[in-house]
Amino acid sequence: MKRIFLPVAITAASIFMMGGSALAQDYPKKGKPINLIVPFAPGGASDILARLVGQKLSEQWETPVVVQNKPGGDMVIALQSVARADKDGHTIGLTTSSFALNKVVKKEFPMDPVNDFSFIGLIGQSPYLLAVGADSPIRHFKDLEKATQDKNARPSYASCCFGTYFAAEMIKNATRLDGIHVPYKGSSPALNAILSKEVEYIIDTTTATKPFINSGKLRPLMVTSRKRAPTFPDVPGMTEAGVPGDFEVGVWYGFAFPPGMPADIVRKTNAALNQILAMPDVKARIESFDIEVTPSTPEQMTARVAGDLQSYITATKSAGLNFGN
Repeated sequence: MKRIFLPVAITAASIFMMGGSALAQDYPKKGKPINLIVPFAPGGASDILARLVGQKLSEQWETPVVVQNKPGGDMVIALQSVARADKDGHTIGLTTSSFALNKVVKKEFPMDPVNDFSFIGLIGQSPYLLAVGADSPIRHFKDLEKATQDKNARPSYASCCFGTYFAAEMIKNATRLDGIHVPYKGSSPALNAILSKEVEYIIDTTTATKPFINSGKLRPLMVTSRKRAPTFPDVPGMTEAGVPGDFEVGVWYGFAFPPGMPADIVRKTNAALNQILAMPDVKARIESFDIEVTPSTPEQMTARVAGDLQSYITATKSAGLNFGN
């Protein structure tokens, strides 16, 4: 993996240091908005992060940053609009680990998660969380596992995206948990489904579920990391909850340009992003949602996407999963 990306890192760094930089000096163009595309409905983790960083970027560059939510199509609708945009730096897409996963679970997925973008940098990462409604009789993961074995119950679960779908199917494969998958276009409609009792349980981001846990509307059963999450000290990790194996599932968030962007613009935007992530108020806000802030270089994000794609392929084959898509 290092052999693949080291030349890219050296080339990008060389261009940046040499100045190459009429484009970077004029970027962003004064008075021209930056469109920040979010592939999910308003209210979820991706939307919250995009608006938080977008506001700071607008202040830092004195340029309007307009957040546009384009849910649906397994993130393709939004991210195709990014990949096809002008290479002037005024269209940025928020992407997540779910996008690389789509290539694994969707046989006819129309995009290349690695080569269709110029990656800017990572924002943060967190595990997912499995929860039931607060009035559910289920109090532990083993209780849920047992309850879903009732052949007359026909249990179902809500997911906001393929990342949470993959997490659920991996857990189902490793345990006796059952449940019919009901997909939703973002965290908000998925959470509405569990709150209105349309489904029996949900796997979603900690960002989206935390307000409902704190308000007593959801009961958390498990985080999808092996250990307990620092901001959910009372919620078991998968090992403690009784999920065998050593796999973990979670989500990361990052920003991307269209492919073939000038390296100096990518570097300038990465520097601005990392400066924003180091701001105490931004860091505290992100961490309040149980998201670990993980700034990176563009090369590190590129390697993360490529590495995750290979990991998903390996995990799917190892678990014998067939998503039937």
